[in-house]
Amino acid sequence: MPVYKTPKSIIAPSGCCGGCGHGIIQRLIAESIEELGLQDQVIACVDIACSEWSLDCLDYDHIAGPHGRIASVATGIKKVRPDKTVYALAGDGSSYVIGWTETTYAAVRDIPITMIVVNNGIFGMTGGQMNLATTLIGDKTVSSKAGRRRETMGHPVDMLQAIKTFDVEFAARGALYDTKHIDETKRFIKKGFENQRDNKGFSIIEVLSPCPTNWKLDPVDAMEKIKNENEKVFPVGVYTDRGGNK
Repeated sequence: MPVYKTPKSIIAPSGCCGGCGHGIIQRLIAESIEELGLQDQVIACVDIACSEWSLDCLDYDHIAGPHGRIASVATGIKKVRPDKTVYALAGDGSSYVIGWTETTYAAVRDIPITMIVVNNGIFGMTGGQMNLATTLIGDKTVSSKAGRRRETMGHPVDMLQAIKTFDVEFAARGALYDTKHIDETKRFIKKGFENQRDNKGFSIIEVLSPCPTNWKLDPVDAMEKIKNENEKVFPVGVYTDRGGNK
């Protein structure tokens, strides 16, 4: 029978709001890195938003980049320290709206980093504004108080569909609403680190994550929203895997 222990890399609680998925993602990162024996060579790049909490709770060398520019920060670090395991952790607002150009060109150049994008359908740290890429039609935010409308605000966009056209190493989406999907998400994250260990190209793993505070839902209902609503727009699974299945 397996014995479950807290990864040694976790040195403090996540610091996030109750029910937030960031803490789960941080643990999956730590478990994956330790299982691969990479913990002594990690440089973590975090965006100045909700993902910045990992600065306090994960025992890695960290650098916090400007909001939306974390893919470029990770690119620069990997260029000068190719021997290190470099990962970028950022939200969907940072990665797909403010920093879409930076994310795109890390993918186009097939930079051998591991990028983990937390898709909670909103700008979390800045107060709960609508995310042009990921807020669902009808969802209410502080900047779409009547709900997102297609006629004025457009449709949400599955950005992994775009990224997979750039001949990247690996692109996948996981979710956190039950143990089956958490285990699958961990496999995707671990695959991203394995690719980097093996000197392969750009890997991006998006994770459907709850934001109970800004969604104004309790944690259980927030998980149900991901299962019943968000996943229908953003399907989970592998989008491209250059070394395996497409």
